[in-house]
Amino acid sequence: MSVWSNLRTKLRDMARVAVRSEQHLESIARTAELTRELREGAHPSRAENHLGVIAAIMARREMAALMDEPRLQDPLRLERSGFKVRSQHDEDGIVAEIFRRIGATSRTFVEFGSGKGDENCTGFLLMQGWRGLWIEGSGEFVADIHRLWAREVEAGQLAVRNAMVTVDSIDHIIASAGFTGEIDFLAVDVDGNDYHILERIGAVTPRVICVEYNAGIPPEVAWVMPRNDSHAWVSDKDQVGASLKALENLLSGRGYVLVGCSIAGVNAFFVRADLAGDRFAAPFTAENHYHPWRLFYSGVVQVTNWRGWRV
Repeated sequence: MSVWSNLRTKLRDMARVAVRSEQHLESIARTAELTRELREGAHPSRAENHLGVIAAIMARREMAALMDEPRLQDPLRLERSGFKVRSQHDEDGIVAEIFRRIGATSRTFVEFGSGKGDENCTGFLLMQGWRGLWIEGSGEFVADIHRLWAREVEAGQLAVRNAMVTVDSIDHIIASAGFTGEIDFLAVDVDGNDYHILERIGAVTPRVICVEYNAGIPPEVAWVMPRNDSHAWVSDKDQVGASLKALENLLSGRGYVLVGCSIAGVNAFFVRADLAGDRFAAPFTAENHYHPWRLFYSGVVQVTNWRGWRV
């Protein structure tokens, strides 16, 4: 079979699936347009763009099916509240819903592994007038922060520290930036020693914690990457970070309960037990709230809210 015949067959298969989606007419039109452009010798980037749109339509349908799972119908669960403004996936919506339920006090946050603020868990909070600290190891990203968030930095709304976070340095970095005691929100994402750093933090006492978990580990297994202060992120995701069960065990011992995870299988959310009450879906266990990695989620993260949405 020629390359063209093979591609044409794949496109037809994709079109058959896409035809069942709410945007089936658009997908068919794009498939036909792609076929025509390929015949006319269009640049490969055009083909990639069209294939990306079709994949996004298919991913949207898959996510809608997931949202119909019986366990996600509980109104106390957080998945349907997800949306993306500045977060990597749907974390902005989940954070907003958590604080809608428990209220905010000082409207302060600390996030390390913040990036440049275009895909983190607190950029949207900053846009809403919250005050906080970003800790980022990349000098290039820190320069971007000072450029993109100049107004917030100059106003003292956002403190920025360029530092590689370690178990031994984290408390000093946070306290030296002027953040101590109770804060509303802590976000942890360093792609490695997250568990060990979280275990050590004492400078602040967050009401809500967001931490990345290793979704490659089954929810019933408590696994933690051995501490490695020279660790750098690697593509072998199965050997970094900590499993959701390990984080549940650690934080339950410090007075927090697991209230939900992003449906993309990336971040877990913990609320101080005395604040959670009956506001979230029990049981507060990894088995109840775990989601596996869903790499196709990137095709639908711009959906503002799943509540009430159907194909």
